[in-house]
Amino acid sequence: MFCRDDKVVYANYGVCTVTETDAHLSMGGVERAYYVLLPTRERGGTVYVPVDHEELMRPVMNRAEAIDLVERYDDIETDDFTDSNSRTVEDHFKKLLRRCDCATAVCVAKTMRARIAEQESRKHLPSSMYTRLLDQAGHQAASELSAALDIAEADVVAYIENHRKARA
Repeated sequence: MFCRDDKVVYANYGVCTVTETDAHLSMGGVERAYYVLLPTRERGGTVYVPVDHEELMRPVMNRAEAIDLVERYDDIETDDFTDSNSRTVEDHFKKLLRRCDCATAVCVAKTMRARIAEQESRKHLPSSMYTRLLDQAGHQAASELSAALDIAEADVVAYIENHRKARA
């Protein structure tokens, strides 16, 4: 059971704050108890999650886990999945992102950055699918790292880069 003001990760919304834990709403003629979540992203809106489906949410990683992930950043490999059907490729990466795992989101973001760079090196415009997936994966990872490290989401990339330079 989550409590009011808990930070949780929920689906593609990234980090959300629990604002209510027992909101009773009638949707489709059925009254149920819902968690009410407020995404940290500006354009997030309000999210209602049935209390009996709380397995769709998980607590934000703690600071030690976030630092460990940042330290392992260079060891996270890109995903080599390819297919001639772009829809199959997109579905593969969306499925990975639905895991709501920060390390997996970092993997997808690194993969999309590499694929976009490869396209640009051939003087091609980057695929809009790769750009969308990069945005989604980047937000998912940055929002959780931001919450765990207690820094602004916009500062996460600089934090990782500074940490990598300090280790080199």
